[in-house]
Amino acid sequence: MSWNIFGYDVFETIIELLIIWLSVFLAFRFLQGTRGGGVIRGLIVLLAPLWLLQMLADTTGQFQRLDFFAEQFLTYVVLLLIIIFQPELRQAALRVSQSGLFSRFSHAPTIGDITITSIADAAVFLSRNQFGGLIAIERENRTSDHVIGGQLIDAQVSSSLLQSIFWPNNPLHDLGLIIRGDRITKASVQFPLADDSVALPSELGSRHRAAIGLSMRCDALIVVISEQTGRISFAEQGVLTTIDRDELEQTLATRLNAELSSETEAESEEVEDTEVNIQATPESTE
Repeated sequence: MSWNIFGYDVFETIIELLIIWLSVFLAFRFLQGTRGGGVIRGLIVLLAPLWLLQMLADTTGQFQRLDFFAEQFLTYVVLLLIIIFQPELRQAALRVSQSGLFSRFSHAPTIGDITITSIADAAVFLSRNQFGGLIAIERENRTSDHVIGGQLIDAQVSSSLLQSIFWPNNPLHDLGLIIRGDRITKASVQFPLADDSVALPSELGSRHRAAIGLSMRCDALIVVISEQTGRISFAEQGVLTTIDRDELEQTLATRLNAELSSETEAESEEVEDTEVNIQATPESTE
C-alpha cells in the first residue's frame, strides 16, 4: 500500500528529503570554519535570485533573455564550485581515504617503536628547553609535492640527531623536518602555510601555521613544538591538537598505528629521568 500526495509517493519523498538534508548538513559541517564556508554563503545569495528568476520565467513565459543567462550560468556553476573548493575537496578525499574502510588498503611505511620513542624523547627535550621544532611524519602520501627545498639527510631516526638538528643556531633548525618510515629524509624544508581563513591564537605563529598548512594537503602527522611556550601539538587534517608530554609517546603510537614494546617504554622513562634541562635563548621563529 502506498500513500500519494499530489502524485508523489510519501515514503519515497521522505527518504529522498532525508538524504538531501543529510548531504547538505554534512557539507556545511565540513566547510564550517573554512574559507569554503564563506564562499558557499555567498553563492547561496547569488544563486537564489537566479533560481527565482528561472521559476518566474517558466511560469510567465517572459524574461527569456534573463532566463537564458541564468540557465547558462547554472550550467557551469558545478565547474566553478570544483575550482573554488579544490582545497576542501582534496581534504575531504584524504579523510575518506583514511577512514576504516580504506585504511586497510593503504601502503603507509612502517614506523618502528624505537623511531616513535626517539621522536617523543626529542620532542620532550625541545619542549622542556623551549626550542622550536617542526617534524612531519609521512604516512601513505609523500610530502614532496607540497614542500620546497630542504637538505637531504637520509639518516636513521634518533633522539640525539633530532635534538641536534633543532638546536638553536644550527643551520638546519629554522624550518621543518620530514621523516618517512624509520629514516629522516630531509631537514630545513619549507612547509606550505595555511591561509588566513585558519584562525590561530595570537601566541602561535608561522611554525604552527606551516604545520596546519601541510596537514591540509596530505595525510602526514606533523609534530610542532612551540618556541614561546614549549607546548607540543599535533597537526592532522588541518586540526591542531595540544598533547601532554606524558602522553606524547603513546599518542604518537596510536595515531601512527604502531605498538610500543615494554622495553621501549622503560627506556623512554629512563631518558626522561636523566634528561638535563639546558637553558638557551633561541632565535624566535614562532
